[in-house]
Amino acid sequence: MPRKLLLSFVLFCCVCLNTNAQKNPFLFPAASAQKWVDSIYNKLTPDERIGQLFMVAAYSGGKNFNEEAITQLIDRHQIGGLIFMQGGPVRQALLTNKYQSRAQVPLLLAMDAEWGLGMRLDSVISFPRQMMLGASRDTSLMYQIAMAIAYQFKRIGAQVNFAPVVDINNNPENPVINSRSFGEDKTEVTRMAMAYMKGLQENGVMACLKHFPGHGNTDVDSHKDLPVIRQTKDQLEETELYPFRQLISGGVHSVMVAHLNVPSLEATPKLPTTLSYNTITNLLKNDLRFRGLTFTDALNMDGVAKYFQPGDLELKAFQAGNDVLLFSQNVPVSIAKLRQALDAGKISTQELEKRVKKILLAKYVYGLNKWKPVNTANLTADLNQYTLTLKTESAEAAVTLVQDNNRMLNALEKSGCKVQYIGLNGSANGTVLERQLNKSFPGMASRMLGSGSTTADFLGAQNSLDAFDVNIVALHNVSLYPAKNYGIDAVSLNFISKIQRHPKTIFVLLGNAYALKLFCNMQSMLVMYESDTTTELAAAEVLSRNIPPAGRLPVTPCLGMPKGIINSGENVFPYRLNKTDQPRSSGTPDNNALQKINSFMNRCVNERVFPGARVMALQNGKVIFDQSYGYLDYQKTEAVTANTIYDVASLTKILSTTLAVMKLYEEGKIGLDQRLKDFLPWVKGTDEENLSIRNLLLHQAGLKSWIPFYKETVDASTGMLKQDLYRSAADDSFDIPVAAGLFLRNDYRDTIWQRILTQPLEIIGKYNYSDLDFYFLQKVVEAVSKKSLNAYVQTRFYNPMGLKNIGYNPLRKFPLEQIAPTENDLSFRHQLIRGYVHDPGAAMFGGVAGHAGIFATAADVAAVFQMLMDNGTYRGKEYFKAATVQKFIRYNSTASRRGLGFDKPSNERNDGGPCGNRCSGSTFGHQGFTGTCAWADPANGIVFVFLSNRVNPNAENNGINRLSVRTVVQDYIYEGLGIPENKNRPDIYQTDMTELR
Repeated sequence: MPRKLLLSFVLFCCVCLNTNAQKNPFLFPAASAQKWVDSIYNKLTPDERIGQLFMVAAYSGGKNFNEEAITQLIDRHQIGGLIFMQGGPVRQALLTNKYQSRAQVPLLLAMDAEWGLGMRLDSVISFPRQMMLGASRDTSLMYQIAMAIAYQFKRIGAQVNFAPVVDINNNPENPVINSRSFGEDKTEVTRMAMAYMKGLQENGVMACLKHFPGHGNTDVDSHKDLPVIRQTKDQLEETELYPFRQLISGGVHSVMVAHLNVPSLEATPKLPTTLSYNTITNLLKNDLRFRGLTFTDALNMDGVAKYFQPGDLELKAFQAGNDVLLFSQNVPVSIAKLRQALDAGKISTQELEKRVKKILLAKYVYGLNKWKPVNTANLTADLNQYTLTLKTESAEAAVTLVQDNNRMLNALEKSGCKVQYIGLNGSANGTVLERQLNKSFPGMASRMLGSGSTTADFLGAQNSLDAFDVNIVALHNVSLYPAKNYGIDAVSLNFISKIQRHPKTIFVLLGNAYALKLFCNMQSMLVMYESDTTTELAAAEVLSRNIPPAGRLPVTPCLGMPKGIINSGENVFPYRLNKTDQPRSSGTPDNNALQKINSFMNRCVNERVFPGARVMALQNGKVIFDQSYGYLDYQKTEAVTANTIYDVASLTKILSTTLAVMKLYEEGKIGLDQRLKDFLPWVKGTDEENLSIRNLLLHQAGLKSWIPFYKETVDASTGMLKQDLYRSAADDSFDIPVAAGLFLRNDYRDTIWQRILTQPLEIIGKYNYSDLDFYFLQKVVEAVSKKSLNAYVQTRFYNPMGLKNIGYNPLRKFPLEQIAPTENDLSFRHQLIRGYVHDPGAAMFGGVAGHAGIFATAADVAAVFQMLMDNGTYRGKEYFKAATVQKFIRYNSTASRRGLGFDKPSNERNDGGPCGNRCSGSTFGHQGFTGTCAWADPANGIVFVFLSNRVNPNAENNGINRLSVRTVVQDYIYEGLGIPENKNRPDIYQTDMTELR
């Protein structure tokens, strides 16, 4: 499923708050912000200043509807904010407009919406809980979901989301955190939480880490009583406090303090952390150096409320160091109590001023100085517009094949496989999963064992198992919490326990992964984490072998249970990339070949050939090798993962420009022998006007290899950029982003084109590899399609193919931590380049160019090449006619080894050129300057992708070529498949050489 976040949403994200990317506003408030804060503060009476500390629960519907009470608190006490709870979106929006219009100081509006507004409001669809997202390990997906949640908040007029949960759920019996946590591994929790936090704050909504100092290792619900955590301070530092430290350093703007009894932090008996000066002021503010807003957890929870009276409770919370007092049970009494303490000197005027001004600053930073009423037109539809797409992606990314000892997924792939579906705890009328599986396995037998099923029904199902090749036993509607065995009845438990060792059974758990502790001996099992339509459809996709089970268990339900089968290293899992693959011989590289690759790649990392890399290989549409090596840089703080996005450099020529030209050629809108002047009127009268599309694709148009345009923007005497050409902040005249905090003057594009058009041509028809050829091809595509190149390839290829980690200008969609840095550019941009294109020329065009600018993961690169190798078809959809693909990928020149846009192997007997020595002559692909390559070999059915950032920190590092790393690894893949060296390289797509002449 493609990630179809609409253009309006992208534009919305581009103009939103970016304080997190620049500086923490609580440390460095802008002068305009300080002026506004001071003006508001000076107008408030002491009681009204105290009122700003309170955030009160507001309900737009249900039994707790409290419009009149909230109105009185605003009118009489100038409360600082509201936390909206249950209700409906339109009702909440109308109340927001009413409350804000009555407030003398705009209200800071918050919601506890960990999985989006659907967590609180009727008619709004929920996003997945954090456990499912933790299983995906996909920080890009998490960031996208956070962006969508930020959109929901902005759309409904709220500023603070009490998320993400950064509690590390290291107690499986936790009754309140559990599936709300990303998991039990502190590093993974931190990675995902960082993406969630940045997705919110970089798009205009305050994130709030909770529940400080960590609520994961508890077995008591703090809504009902005060949990006790008996870990030592060192143990807390090692685990619970780790994500808080990391995200505070990452710029989070608020933290919520939990109601916990932690003796190692606070010696006073039964004093909750919410009221502990040692915990909040000494640890959070002084030790962890947190300077943002500190919220209490809800002060009506019995974990604190049963031990302290209203008023006393709020005073103690303030004295402990909290800024915002959340969910107070009695605001008037509490304000009076704080005023008495202020008058008696128990709290200082200076401390009150600091806290209130911090709250006011947050209001300014999140746009409340320019509040606008919420528009209720199409509100519910707007709130739901991104949810289903992202829910589907999440479900597919999280599906975890914990183990498959019975090799049931392989059995399901066999022709004529007899399949039975047994649905437990589902509807008697069938389930979404059953109906979807029926499409893949016609004639599948089905049994529904629900609440009305008898002992005889269960016995009949048990006795039927041997009659089928595969029995899919799906447990539906599993509770998210551990009470009463996750809601699984005793009859179903007994049935599953009896069949869990059956050799022809695969178990599908639709619910909390911790429920697996009841079935630790199950030999083959899928975990879906939640039970709804999207998870059932995702399970069907995996069982039908259309997508891989890419998830990993984020928790450990059973001692020694594997985390899941993944596509890396020796643990290779084959799956279809294309439902319409043509049969070819296939295999799996033997272990010796795998070991050779691993040893060689680890040596390259150790010898600093590159900081890290990704290697992926497919045969016949199945992943046969997928491995990450090393780190994103030599500081070794971030390991390369399957989600690492690389600047693929000249692979852009294939992944973007050539695809576009091929499609427009196929549609009859571009002819290979048409001239530039046919498409670009502004080239008429220049030497370039008669250059043909064919010669540009073949790099034989007579253009120079490249021109260092950036050098003309550097002052030769100082080595610094010319001040009349660059600015550190964008404005109407300087909006071309070339690096972080660096913008080129808009009209300099014209200067670049003038330089190209005035360069004398070299010999037309002679091969001379040139980036400039693809500068022109980009302009042709844009002139013909009436779209920018990036928009064209995104809408025609990436989105329909479901490719979510590929495109130009990645910082608009992905967190910085997911993107591998390239060069520490000392000659042009004077900074480490990360998230901006490495190529200087592409950078000077704003990151979108025909020759460079694409960033991608290995999997998405592989998908494009798989589509091309399968003659233009991918997952049942035709993107090109077979004849088009074959025309472009074959040898197309008498002057070189090139195809049309594609590179090819050398025809020399003992030299594969840029490819390995075992490749066939039908192989096509490209290499990239940053240390990348991708090749597809139709004769052998192999796709090979290699991504690295060998230019980090210095592009002079040429070890990747000196050691022939890319071709050596490619040869090891072929060797492992038993493919010998290729002494003669005919192309299976025969070339008519008379056409070339």
